[in-house]
Amino acid sequence: MADAPPTPEQTAWPSLDALVNCAPDVPPTWLDALRYDWGLGCPAQQSAAAARRIEVQVGPLPPLPSGAVTREVALPDGAAQAQVLGDELWLGGRLHVRLGARLSVLTCGPQGAGRDLWALAFTEAHRAAGWVPLHAALIAGQGGVVAVTGPSGAGKTTACLRLRAAGWTVLAEDRAWIGPGGQAAGLDRTLRALDDSLALFAPEWLGGAPAHRDGRGKRLLPLAAPPVSLPLTAVLLLGHAGALGPADRVREFWQATGVPLGAAGQQAVSAAAQRLVQTVLWRPAGREELLSLVPELLGAPLHTDSA
Repeated sequence: MADAPPTPEQTAWPSLDALVNCAPDVPPTWLDALRYDWGLGCPAQQSAAAARRIEVQVGPLPPLPSGAVTREVALPDGAAQAQVLGDELWLGGRLHVRLGARLSVLTCGPQGAGRDLWALAFTEAHRAAGWVPLHAALIAGQGGVVAVTGPSGAGKTTACLRLRAAGWTVLAEDRAWIGPGGQAAGLDRTLRALDDSLALFAPEWLGGAPAHRDGRGKRLLPLAAPPVSLPLTAVLLLGHAGALGPADRVREFWQATGVPLGAAGQQAVSAAAQRLVQTVLWRPAGREELLSLVPELLGAPLHTDSA
């Protein structure tokens, strides 16, 4: 029996404030993976989703022009070469990306591309429209959203567990996004934690149904989809000693977001850097201090999170 054609819900879905449209010949396995990783919208922006589109298609990549600059890009599972010419990107010889503030087109060769390359392509498409990715956790309350960032091992996951156990809504563990208007959104579907951490900070989540786990044995706890679009009010830095001057805030911003590849993304993120370091509170925070700082900054928790 032939496979059923994909449904409209499988081929078109929101990602932040964009509508992703996948061509009919995009394989179903690609559709499932891309929608899982990138199919979360920013609710307050859904009415405007059709105004910005990301088109995904299969086909031969355009020839590489002689003027393209080659850059080595660090990825979670290694590194890849990217060739860049303005707002055109060739990623790992597998993906071609044409970037625009209103329309980005992602073309993949028939051989497919790895998850990291797709992530790089979607990240650049969102950056071109003014969205800023932050390697940070997002905690939401009635007064807005706090981002918690810091180097690996600083305690972001532990902070998420403790704050979630205290009734706060965790929107993201490390895939935070800040929109052009300052709204915060998360693209994580789960919070990942080892059983030892759960036993210490959230033992009530150790029982029940058999756990789903990632490749490193961490338990996957579902996160709530953001119920509303809330503004980013503060960035708290774990593992930072001393006061944060203007130059420190700028440096921490770029460490948390990385440098865009495309010209439009570079311009948009540079503008966002100036806005965020000047209008949002940045301050160091210790692990224990977070438990009192979050209520101070956000007021009361939302009442929409599901444990």
